[in-house]
Formats: sequence, structure tokens, C-alpha cells
Amino acid sequence: MAKSIPKKGPRKNVRIGSRNHTRKIPKGIIHVQASFNNTIVTITDVRGRVISWSSAGTCGFKGTRWGTPFAAQTTAGNVIRTVSDQGMQRAEIMIKGPGLGRDATLRAIRRSGILLNFIRDVTPMPHNGCQADTIGIAIRRILLGEIEGTCITRVKSEKIPHEYSTIIGIEESVHEIFMNLKKIVLKSNMYGTQDTWISFKGPGYITAQDIIIPPSVEIVDNRQHIANLRTS
Repeated sequence: MAKSIPKKGPRKNVRIGSRNHTRKIPKGIIHVQASFNNTIVTITDVRGRVISWSSAGTCGFKGTRWGTPFAAQTTAGNVIRTVSDQGMQRAEIMIKGPGLGRDATLRAIRRSGILLNFIRDVTPMPHNGCQADTIGIAIRRILLGEIEGTCITRVKSEKIPHEYSTIIGIEESVHEIFMNLKKIVLKSNMYGTQDTWISFKGPGYITAQDIIIPPSVEIVDNRQHIANLRTS
């Protein structure tokens, strides 16, 4: 025996809930970046989350009109309309940059009806940089002068008029040789000045171990390079 199939009625689309829920933001922060070429307005909540933003380029301005006051006023108006629909009533303004759209943007925000708590200019200002204290420099020099140590203080050579001369047969200049000699670390338990000298027959590389030193002086690193002698 065949069973009768019950007829189904027309399907009805029942909407249980709406996902298009607009978040209410009563207070926010308006960031204005006004440069000579563009004006960008960004609105965030008090936690820093971006709600809406606009610029002169997104408003349809092109070329040199990006940095005009009219473009800045239009940009501010577009972004303010978006947050007004979300119930924003109070705001703080952070303005940055020396562009022409600064004042036009502020006028557009004031006419929107949003109450402004304060307006803060966060444009970075150039300064002369960090300068050490004069007393600190004097103390540092005094302390460094009291530290005892051993180092090469002077170099004497024949037939060299000045430190920027060159020596025939040596790859480095006299100045470079002096800089290499300053890198040599010495240790000594004696006070006063002592003489050392170099006697080397090339070609070859002259290093710190080729320095003839008195027994009271010790070279920490004998591999320190001094010069490259190409000829004998």
C-alpha cells in the first residue's frame, strides 16, 4: 500500500538576527598628517584601532591639488561623516606636519559638531642634537689622564719630511704605518720612556714581532701588521 507524501509548503526565509551591527564609538582620536603634497586624516578609538581614514587622493584630487586647503577640507568632511554615523561625539586631535591643509582640516572638524577635548601639535622640531655636559667632559679627561699604561708615543725615521709622505718600496704610506703602530698593545712594569727600533730586510710583511724591545716591555699581539715591504 503506497503512502501519501505530505506536501511541503513554500519555504520562508526567516531572519533570526542581523549581522550588520554598527559599533558605537562615543569618543575617538583624530590624527591629521598635513604635508606639502597631501593631507591624510585617520580616526581611531581610544585604544588606537582605526575606524576610518581618508586622503586627498582617495577623494579624487590629482596632481598638485593634493596639498591644497580645499582638498584637506574635503578629506576631513568625508572621514567625519563616517564616524558621525557611529555616534562619535567627542574627539582629540593630533596634528602633524607643516602643510597648507592644517587650518582647513581643523575648520572642517569644528563645523562637524564634534566636541574637541584638546588639539595637540606633534610635529617633530629639529634641534642641535645631544650635547655632553661640560663638567662631564672635564671629569672624563681627568680620569683618562690618571689611567696608567704603555704605548708608542713617537716615531722617528730618516729622510721622511712629514707623516703624509710615501716611502719607496713600502706599500703603506707613512700615515698608515703610524696608525698601525698605534694599534700595538704593550705591557710594561717600568716607568719612563724607553727606545725600541725595527730592523727588517725584505721583501715581506713587517709585524709587531719584528720590533726590538727591551726586556721590561711585552707585546700582547705579535701578529699586528705594520707595513708591507716590497723590496729589500
